[in-house]
Amino acid sequence: MYSGSHSSRFGQVACAAVLAGAVFAACSATGGQNQFTGGGDGGSGADGSSGPGGPGSGGEGGSLFPSGPGAGGTGVGGGSCAATSNKAEQVPLDMYVMFDQSGSMTTDTGNGTRWAAVTGAFKNFVQQPSAAGIGVGVQYFPLPPSSSGMCPAKCASNADCVACGGICFPILNTCLGGGDDSCFAGDYAKPDVEIAPLPGVAPAIVQSLDGHTPTGGTPTSAALDGTIQHAKEWAIAHPDHVVISVLATDGAPGSCETDLAAINALAAAGANGVPKILTYVIGVGDALEALNGIAQAGGTGQAFLVDSNQNASEQFLQAMNEIRGAALSCSYLIPQPPPGEKIDYNAINVQYTPDGGKPTIIPQVKSKAECPLDGLAWFYDEPAAPKQIILCDASCGIISQDAKAKLDVLVGCATVVK
Repeated sequence: MYSGSHSSRFGQVACAAVLAGAVFAACSATGGQNQFTGGGDGGSGADGSSGPGGPGSGGEGGSLFPSGPGAGGTGVGGGSCAATSNKAEQVPLDMYVMFDQSGSMTTDTGNGTRWAAVTGAFKNFVQQPSAAGIGVGVQYFPLPPSSSGMCPAKCASNADCVACGGICFPILNTCLGGGDDSCFAGDYAKPDVEIAPLPGVAPAIVQSLDGHTPTGGTPTSAALDGTIQHAKEWAIAHPDHVVISVLATDGAPGSCETDLAAINALAAAGANGVPKILTYVIGVGDALEALNGIAQAGGTGQAFLVDSNQNASEQFLQAMNEIRGAALSCSYLIPQPPPGEKIDYNAINVQYTPDGGKPTIIPQVKSKAECPLDGLAWFYDEPAAPKQIILCDASCGIISQDAKAKLDVLVGCATVVK
């Protein structure tokens, strides 16, 4: 896995031998600097010789252990720089939830309506102690057309009528066919309850849910577009958070844009954009497999399909908790430097200590696409400007099954690269 063809590789492996939580001798990927740029202890030569500021890392013949001497120079055990271990902290999770309040949500489940099942489950979700600290905001669709979503008095093309769901009649230059549902994404990008941490925001969410009644059509396209818009705005304002969109609906698109390919493209744009916004979908009812397309395009695999029966409420709550776990479990904060310093992103490692086992350095890969199908690896969310450390799916699965596992972020050693 690790090549010995370069001196920095020996430094990487040597740095991997430290125990979590300890201050340790380390060697930076930038040639002897500590974990934050702005002043190093000295560079290292290819033969292991020391630079002007202090001893360098071991050369190609150097030992793989911190105490081992280098060939022709001071080994990494010389302690050319110091770094620390930080307990890995999960990235805060924020979710913007878009609820379908169309008329079909009044369908009976055998234990009340779909609307009662969904809202009751969500009330339980926001009030459960285990959800404390998660940020949640809500909005509903359809909404009535706002001033921004109303048809204009005159139109020049169909583009002028998109927001009101109509088409431009060429002779009269007037939008025709506009419905009662807003097709303007901006309406849905304004939350009924703004994203805020639980449990503090829970009473406002419960009050909001109680104040809504199902009616109207299903303008999925505008609602999804607005959801992703607001989630992206929130993510830009909170770069150290994971922000996701959640679409809860009981049917296929029925108003505004109904082409599934166009709707999937909205979800794909969110998942592939910067910042990345993943879209989770919960479908309540029968024959909702079409919603899998939105989930797949949104980067979350497939929709959570809840049967429209007496167990709908329990299934919806379970889906919300699974979404919370999936979004939270694999993303961690990058330790922040002192004021005025900058992070050396090539001098960060992730260390996993299994229950009763020895610490293991998890190697880095360039992106999710390079994640191994098994084994341990991690990557940065945005290579050019990292905000988060993300475990590869296989790593996440291994570590999440170890209830007593310890995960640490080691700052100051050259990053071990797979």
